[in-house]
Amino acid sequence: MFNEHCNEKTNSTWTCNYIPKAVPEKYVHIRIVDFKRKDKSVILNSSSFADESWSKVQTLEFVDTTGRDLTCLFSHKCFKGLKTLKELRIHMNFFQFDPGVFLGLPSVHTLDMSRCYRLVIEDLAEQLKVPNTLPCLQKLYLSEIGTYDKRNNISLSVVEALSLRNIKLVEISKTQITSANVTAIVKMLKSLESVNTSYSTIADTWIRDITQEDMSHVKVVDISYTTLPSKIIKILPGKYVFANASVNYSDLRSSDLVKSIFTLLVINVSGIIPHTSTIWIYNITVTLDEDLHWKVKQLNLRQNNVRYADVVLRCPISKLTSLVNLDLSDNKLQMLHPTTCVPNLEKVDLSKNNLFEMLEQKPDLFEELFYAHTKLQVISLSNNKLLMVPPKLFKHSKYIEIIDLSFNKLEQLHLDLINLQHLRVLDVSNNMIKILDEVSIKNLNEIPCAKSLMSGENQCSIVFTANPIRCSTCDSKPFIEWLVNSKKVDMKVQGLSCSSEDGLTVNIDESALRKVQSICNRRVIIIVSIVSTGVTFLAITIILLLLYRRKRRLRRKRNRENVINLLIEGEGQYEFVVFLSYSSIDDQFVQENVIDQLNENLQLMTGIDRNLVCTGDTHLRPGFMVQDETIQCLDRASLIIIVVSNNFCRSSYCQNEFNQAYMQRKPIVLLLMDHVDEELMMPTLRQLYKRDVRILWTFENGQFVLKTTWENVCRSVLDKVQV
Repeated sequence: MFNEHCNEKTNSTWTCNYIPKAVPEKYVHIRIVDFKRKDKSVILNSSSFADESWSKVQTLEFVDTTGRDLTCLFSHKCFKGLKTLKELRIHMNFFQFDPGVFLGLPSVHTLDMSRCYRLVIEDLAEQLKVPNTLPCLQKLYLSEIGTYDKRNNISLSVVEALSLRNIKLVEISKTQITSANVTAIVKMLKSLESVNTSYSTIADTWIRDITQEDMSHVKVVDISYTTLPSKIIKILPGKYVFANASVNYSDLRSSDLVKSIFTLLVINVSGIIPHTSTIWIYNITVTLDEDLHWKVKQLNLRQNNVRYADVVLRCPISKLTSLVNLDLSDNKLQMLHPTTCVPNLEKVDLSKNNLFEMLEQKPDLFEELFYAHTKLQVISLSNNKLLMVPPKLFKHSKYIEIIDLSFNKLEQLHLDLINLQHLRVLDVSNNMIKILDEVSIKNLNEIPCAKSLMSGENQCSIVFTANPIRCSTCDSKPFIEWLVNSKKVDMKVQGLSCSSEDGLTVNIDESALRKVQSICNRRVIIIVSIVSTGVTFLAITIILLLLYRRKRRLRRKRNRENVINLLIEGEGQYEFVVFLSYSSIDDQFVQENVIDQLNENLQLMTGIDRNLVCTGDTHLRPGFMVQDETIQCLDRASLIIIVVSNNFCRSSYCQNEFNQAYMQRKPIVLLLMDHVDEELMMPTLRQLYKRDVRILWTFENGQFVLKTTWENVCRSVLDKVQV
C-alpha cells in the first residue's frame, strides 16, 4: 500500500512523496520525490495547488529516482495556485504536458527540466509560444533532454519563442543537438548573457554575419567537451604539426568571427579537441597588427592536447589587456613561449603538463615564463615533473598570493622569494623533499609574510604534506627544527610525519626533534671517543702523515706526467686542458689578459705546442645549437675556468654553461674580475666561490693585475685534471 509521508530536509525545505493539500507556513521550498502510486497514474490539475498555503511557495521540484514507467499528466493551468513561485524544476522521465500547462506562473524566473529524457526542445517551445506563459522567465536549464528522441533543433522558431522573454541563461549540456541557429540566438535573444552546451553533441550550426555588436550582451559561453560540427572543427585522429610561419592577425580570413568570440567575458573551450588528436606548433610568429577591442577575461583551454606551443606573440599596436584568467592545464604541454602581450594576467593554471622538458631544453625561456606578468596573483605549476625551479622564476611576480608547485619532483627550494610581499600559500606538497638544505631554509625564511604577522596569526602558509621527510640522521636536525618552530608551517593542519632511523613513520613534533638531537648527541660521543683514542696514536699518525705527504707529492708528480702524456695524445677530454667560459661583454679583458698568457704558460709547462685553451668564439661551430656545442667543447676539455664577473652572473647563457659543467662533474676553477656581487651568483656558484681558492684579478692604476703567477695557475690546473 502506498504510504504518503513528508519530512523536513532543512528549515525551509519540505520533501514529500505525494502532493499535499496544504503546506506548513515555514516551508517555501517543496520537493515531490517518487510520488507515483502503484495502482494509477498521477494527474495534476488546477486544484492540485489550490490551497492558499501554496501561494507562498518559492521553489517547486519534481524528481523521479525510481526509473519506473511513471505516467504523470500536467494539465492546463495546473500550477496556477503558485502565485509567488520563482523556480520550477522537473526531473522526470515519463510525463505529458497539456497545452497551456505553464499558464498562471507570473513570477517564475527559472525553469529547470534537466534529465527529462523524453522532452524535446521544440515541444517546450510550443508551450512558450502560448501568450502570458512564464512572462518573467530568465533561466532555462535543459541538460540531458531528448535522449530517447535525439532530435533537438534550436531552430528559428525555437529562438522566436524564447525571444518573447528576457532570457539571460540557457543550459543545454549533455544533449544531442541536431542543429543550432547561432545567428538567430545572438541576434534575437538580446538579454542573453550565458550559454552552456558542455558535453553536448552538435551536428550542424548556422553561423552567418555575426558582429561584435551582436555578441556584446553575451558574457559567458561554455562549450567545453562539446562535439562540434566538422565544418567548425574538422580534426581526425592523428598528430597535427604547424611550423615555420609568420601570420598577421589582420590577414586572417576569420578575424571578424574571432573578434566577435573574444567579445565574451568568459570562454570555456576545454576538451573540444578529440583525445585521439594532438597539436604541435613550432616556430610560429603571430603579430597583432590592429586594434582588437577584445573583452575576454577568462579563457579555459584545458585538455585540448596542445603538446607544443612555440608561438611568438607580438603586439606592436594592441595587447590583450582584458584577459586575467588563463587555464592551459592538462594538455601534456612541453613548451610554452613567453609573451608580453597579456600584461594583466592574474591567474594562470599550467598544471598537469610536461613543462619539465622545456626546463631541460630551454631553461632561459622557462625562467622568463612569468617575467612580463607582473600582476599575477595565482600560479599553478602542479604536476609538471619538475626536478627544480629556476631561482628567479617568480622574481617579478610581486603581487603573487598562491604558488602551487605540488606533485612535482622537487628536492630543494632554491627560490628567490624575498620580494613577494603578498604571498599567502606556497604549496610544495607531494614532492621529493627529504631534508631541506641551508639555502632552501634561508629562502623560506625570507618570505616577507614573516614580518607582517599580527597577534601570532600565521598569514602565509608553506604546505609540505606528503613529502618523504627524513628524521633519521643528525643532518636532518636543522630542517626538523625549522618545521617545528616555523610559524609558516601549520603542523596541526598538515599532520606532517617523517621516517625515523628505525624505519618507522613518526609525527614531526618536539618529540621527533628530541630523537634527532639524541642521534646528534650519540655522534658527538662517538667523535669524543675516537679523538681520545687518537691521542694515543698521535705520534704514529704524525709520522704516517709525513710519509703520506711525501707519497702524495710523488703521486702528484706521476699524475702530472700521466696528464701531460694524455694531453700529448690529445684524444677525448684531453684535446684541450681548459674550456674558458666567460661573458661576451668581458671579451676585451679576456683577450688582452687571459687567453694568450694561459695558453703560452700551459704550452711551456707541458711542452705541447698546439692550442690548449678552448673558447666559445673560436671552437663553437656557427649554425649549430649553442647547448649542443657547449657540451661538445666540455667533452673535449679536461677542466673549465669560469671568468666570474657581474656580467657572467646576469647571463642565462653563461649560467647554462656553468650548469652543464657542474652536472658533468668537470673540475671547475673560478677566475674573478676584481669585485663581483655575491648576491648575483647562483647558489651552486656561490658555494664554489666560498669553498675554493680563486684566481683573482684586481684593477690598479688603470690596468688589471693578476694576484698570483701564471706558473702557479697552470700548475694548479694540471693538478686538478682527472686521469
